[in-house]
Amino acid sequence: MSKKAISIYMAATCAIGVICPGRFVCGFIVAFEIVLLMLSGDLFRSLLSLLKIEKLNQVLLLLFVVYVTVMIKELLKFIMPMIALQMGFLFYLPAISTFTTVFLLEENNNSLVENLKSNTPASLLFAGYILLITLIRDIFGYGTLSLPKVGAPFELIIFNPESVSAMTFLATIPGSLVLTALILALFLFIENKIHILQKVGF
Repeated sequence: MSKKAISIYMAATCAIGVICPGRFVCGFIVAFEIVLLMLSGDLFRSLLSLLKIEKLNQVLLLLFVVYVTVMIKELLKFIMPMIALQMGFLFYLPAISTFTTVFLLEENNNSLVENLKSNTPASLLFAGYILLITLIRDIFGYGTLSLPKVGAPFELIIFNPESVSAMTFLATIPGSLVLTALILALFLFIENKIHILQKVGF
């Protein structure tokens, strides 16, 4: 994945993190979808290349990404119907981001192994970001840790609800936006420090 694609996908991932419900279980599902779409998309793209179907490449990739997304949503409806209802259209945002930044903007002349080596670390990074931001919002916004469970999520109480009442702002979308800005600022600060150390020979 090129630096341009990583930047665009990171911006899309930040937007997904902002509007994602502040529950770790929702972040887990989105992170799983991001990684699955990237891996399955690379496999399907290699299959199309093997079959010499270049003219319909983009159309078939789009249909495949939509198909995988719908299958994930329908499976979640069966396993955790309330979470599927709560997440709503959020299911389709990773699909749009993956298709437009990775499979549409970038030309693919690489082998399957090269694509996996290029895209897998990036998708794991984006998935990790979603897990981090929903974990922070769940623990400090609600005082709980929600985990996947058939029927309804399992909620592990971390803090007394009264003790985190001042932090419930993090559970809201504006709170998520502030948290995203702080995480990105920290990331840029660390990146600049590493760049300085590399310049001086460390």
